[in-house]
Amino acid sequence: MIVIPALNHDTRLIMTILFVGTISGANVWAYAKFGLNFPYTILMHGVLFGLITVGAVMVMKALFDLALNDKIEMWLLDRRIKSYWERIAKDEQQRSKMQESLKTFQKENQTTRIPLATSYDNDTVSADFLATLQ
Repeated sequence: MIVIPALNHDTRLIMTILFVGTISGANVWAYAKFGLNFPYTILMHGVLFGLITVGAVMVMKALFDLALNDKIEMWLLDRRIKSYWERIAKDEQQRSKMQESLKTFQKENQTTRIPLATSYDNDTVSADFLATLQ
């Protein structure tokens, strides 16, 4: 199953609000500069301003969706893949360090190993032991 990373809902909402605010601000500037020369009533100016704002937002959003969404999604996917392989490499490096440390520890203990107990046959008792008991 391939999971394509996407921007979460809150981030998209904030970006949309900022985007609409930017377009609206640019529209206010452009309308103040050029739109007041139109010979319309106040109501018609409001409708025209609203249509221009919504139209500009829709056009810009469509252009950004066509041009940038795939690039952003692929960048996020590449970033997630890269972090996955970095994590795998780090885990493998730690595993190899642990194996090397274990090999070193085993080599050191083989050279300095002291036998802890001598094995005896359970059925036989030594003569020295019997002599010390009597």
